[in-house]
Amino acid sequence: FPIDNEDLVYGRWEDNIIWDAQAMPRLLEPPVLALDPNDENLILEIPDEKEEATSNSPSKESKKESSLKKSRILLGKTGVIREEPQQNMSQPEVKDPWNLSNDEYYFPKQQGLWGTFGGNIIQHSIPAMELWQPFFPTHMGPIKIRQFHRPPLKKYSFGALSQPGPHSVQPLLKHIRKKAKMREQERQASGGGELFFMRTPQDLTGKDGDLILAEYSEENGPLMMQVGMATKIKNYYKRKPGKDPGAPDCKYGETVYCHTSPFLGSLHPGQLLQALENNLFRAPMYLHKMPETDFLIIRTRQGYYIRELVDIFVVGQQCPLFEVPGPNSRRANMHIRDFLEVFIYRLFWKSKDRPRRIRMEDIKKAFPSHSESSIRKRLKLCADFKRTGMDSNWWVLKSDFRLPTEEEIRAKVSPEQCCAYYSMIAAKQRLKDAGYGEKSFFAPEEDEEDFQMKIDDEVHTAPWNTTRAFIAAMKGKCLLEVTGVADPTGCGEGFSYVKIPNKPTKQKDDKELQAVKTVTGTDADLRRLSLKNAKQLLRKFGVPEEEIKKLSRWEVIDVVRTMSTEQARSGEGPMSKFARGSRFSVAEHQERYKEECQRIFDLQNKVLSSTEVLSTDTDSSSAEDSDFEEMGKNIENMLQNKKTSSQLSREWEEQERKELQRMLLAAGSAASGNNHRDDDTASMTSLNSSATGYCLKIYRTFRDEEGKEYVRCETVRKPAVIDAYVRIRTTKDETFIQKFALFDEKHREEMRKERRRIQEQLRRLKRNQEKEKLKGPPEKKPKKMKERPDLKLKCGACGAIGHMRTNKFCPLYYQTNVPPSKPVAMTEEQEEELEKTVIHNDNEELIKVEGTKIVLGKQLIENVDEVRRKSLVLKFPKQQLPPKKKRRVGTTVPCDYLNTPHKSIHRRRTDPMVMLSSILESIINDMRDLP
Repeated sequence: FPIDNEDLVYGRWEDNIIWDAQAMPRLLEPPVLALDPNDENLILEIPDEKEEATSNSPSKESKKESSLKKSRILLGKTGVIREEPQQNMSQPEVKDPWNLSNDEYYFPKQQGLWGTFGGNIIQHSIPAMELWQPFFPTHMGPIKIRQFHRPPLKKYSFGALSQPGPHSVQPLLKHIRKKAKMREQERQASGGGELFFMRTPQDLTGKDGDLILAEYSEENGPLMMQVGMATKIKNYYKRKPGKDPGAPDCKYGETVYCHTSPFLGSLHPGQLLQALENNLFRAPMYLHKMPETDFLIIRTRQGYYIRELVDIFVVGQQCPLFEVPGPNSRRANMHIRDFLEVFIYRLFWKSKDRPRRIRMEDIKKAFPSHSESSIRKRLKLCADFKRTGMDSNWWVLKSDFRLPTEEEIRAKVSPEQCCAYYSMIAAKQRLKDAGYGEKSFFAPEEDEEDFQMKIDDEVHTAPWNTTRAFIAAMKGKCLLEVTGVADPTGCGEGFSYVKIPNKPTKQKDDKELQAVKTVTGTDADLRRLSLKNAKQLLRKFGVPEEEIKKLSRWEVIDVVRTMSTEQARSGEGPMSKFARGSRFSVAEHQERYKEECQRIFDLQNKVLSSTEVLSTDTDSSSAEDSDFEEMGKNIENMLQNKKTSSQLSREWEEQERKELQRMLLAAGSAASGNNHRDDDTASMTSLNSSATGYCLKIYRTFRDEEGKEYVRCETVRKPAVIDAYVRIRTTKDETFIQKFALFDEKHREEMRKERRRIQEQLRRLKRNQEKEKLKGPPEKKPKKMKERPDLKLKCGACGAIGHMRTNKFCPLYYQTNVPPSKPVAMTEEQEEELEKTVIHNDNEELIKVEGTKIVLGKQLIENVDEVRRKSLVLKFPKQQLPPKKKRRVGTTVPCDYLNTPHKSIHRRRTDPMVMLSSILESIINDMRDLP
């Protein structure tokens, strides 16, 4: 075999091995890597496989591209379409050959709003991080949940304010200066620099420090912070192109220069927007001037305090950064479990006993909604229950269990998780109060093919649905509805966080399914348009002659189609038949989505930053309000149905015409009176007005088996059915109506099937009879007579010897067991005769028909009950009944005092005066007991 590596066999590579670093014969030099370009085992680059041209003519794709390019250039010159300047793709981006840092592989990936602008480390207060009980409750009842972040002023049970009388209001200027001086001394004593002061609940009060007010514009925000949680004010600024003077100075917040907007809309060059940002959400905020007449009153148990307010902000719509868990979801259940464990661990840390121990009652008091078994399940992991001894009825910490440290406990449950859970239970309570069950809380996870499910608008606006939709949209998984039911403002000034697919979908009209119209074979078919006529159309569109001559046939057709489509969209142009509606591409759909987001973003900034004082005058007339409401409903219907004003006016005229026609028919029928026309199908007599419109009464004449006629009335209230019936009655004659009623197609088809089935049965019976005739009568085998045993029995009926009276061989057997001549129960024929005598068909009030409802008269029900009651009566002959045993007469004479006088059944129990007086006395007693 040939040698693979000659240097390994013949080279002096062992001289380069360092056997002893202290005694090296010479200094080694780093070897230079040499690559042989002729080595077949080395792959230095991926070779490009170019297809050999089989002919000198260009391919179909290149032809199509060149023709498309020419038509696009012409359409861009005429202004029909706007071509964006294309980047030169032939020149790749030149990379600095001396930059070996590979920084592009270490840049953080930015996904939507998740890119952090500047430092975003949020440090909450110590009570918030440790989830102190007043600020982060372990249990909230329905009343507290309904008052979520809107607690009413409560009456104190103790303290100075619990007593009635005047209370003084104290200023806080001296207290604010004193507290600021103390904190400065503490900061200097610790060596200067930044110092965290929010360590106790007393540090969270608003009686000291700087204070600003921020009012949420949403009635029920998807995420709300609890007391003690921190947030940041950031000033996002977008530089101007060229020379930029820099961001303007702001009193609050840190300035962040951003190129891409952290919101749904983009910032304009030179625009600065302040935002309230934390781990839960990011929301724009707008500074407003505080009125000089406004101030803040702080109320405690000891008294009232007053302080000045300097600035107030309005917070816009939130952009959620934390997903709210759904009810009974895995994340919600895990939070409940972890919250319980964290509470148990902190109880163990607070225990001063050794070994540490806690009671079950302390946990049940904090978590009343948890069952004792679920609490015991969490306790068994870290403690043992002692039934006897010194620790009886205590849960004692296991000796081999290590309690988590405070840092580990804080990492297990964060304040953000608690806020998301509180938001979920608050929204769940609101849905329950609105009448929704737990099964309807979720918007199902939709597929792109069948994306929108018919669920209620209130469920769409639930925070677990809106936050999930927003976060998914920021990750690029879907788009947002932008305008719709989840808009918190309700007037189109906010975003609707409802999922829609990335690709444009075709809306289905359930009311009218229009047939697909094709242009194949018509004069609108562009393939049949000649080149001469197509060039003539371009001349009408104003295309220069020299540009037309440069185009081939199909390029001319492409320009005609594009220009006709654009003019048809704008509503002008006589050649709309050559227009072709095309579906929106994904890029166009995304562009429209961005434009709509930018429009609402600018509108929200304009409205919330406006300093205009809105009037609260409510003296306008109710008639004007109703007109405005009706106009708004009409506009909404136009937008939803995508109908123009002319189409709506035509629909209103058609409705008025139908209403006039109904009124005329009602007047004509009232003039003619109630005309009963004997007809086997129906006869119309009058149109009577009702609360819901007009009703039609149809009198139908029926004929029973004996040929006797009777009439039934049917009431119709649907306007469409009334119009159709009146139209047929007024335009068709009686013969047509009879044929239409008696010989409709469906009835005739059923009759044909029934006739075929009966004929087939008759043929089968005849065939079987003929077969039996050909075979002849079957031969009967003679029965073997069994020899009867000679019994010495005497019959009690006939007196013969050899059988009993119950034996069938007795000649008098069938005579003695003859059934009674009188029937016991009523036969079917007798029931039918009874029905004819009891139920009279002449009465029209027995059965009434109103649309799909059948109203049965009270008399009919009573008659049917009478027939049923009589048919259930059984009559037995007295001879067949067993004889009754006569009661034996006693020998002793009964006592005289036991004989009571005869009393009638309907006797009067008490004197009416006595009864009335007792009733009045009870009423007087009840009135005395009233408070």
